[in-house]
Amino acid sequence: MTQLVVRWPNLILIGAVFTLATVFVGNWTSGYGFPLAWKTGGCPPPGIEISASCLLAIGYDWLSFGLDVLFYTFVGYGLVLAYAKYRARRTARSESENLLD
Repeated sequence: MTQLVVRWPNLILIGAVFTLATVFVGNWTSGYGFPLAWKTGGCPPPGIEISASCLLAIGYDWLSFGLDVLFYTFVGYGLVLAYAKYRARRTARSESENLLD
């Protein structure tokens, strides 16, 4: 139980980092973020002058951001769970082979 309590904050942190990293991925809804676009608007591509109006046009959809964090958290939890089951099965198999020898 203690491992589960320690694991969740780490997975949420990793999910938030992955979500922040996806701001570089354009989305079909003309926003940024994957799988849900949570950053909209913003400045033009590099090389074009940045004005105060483009900086004020940046918008954030915090619900989509939170859902993205949950998405990546559950993906991480699924990977950790699959690895734990794989390792337990491997350990059980090696123990049963040792008993047979």
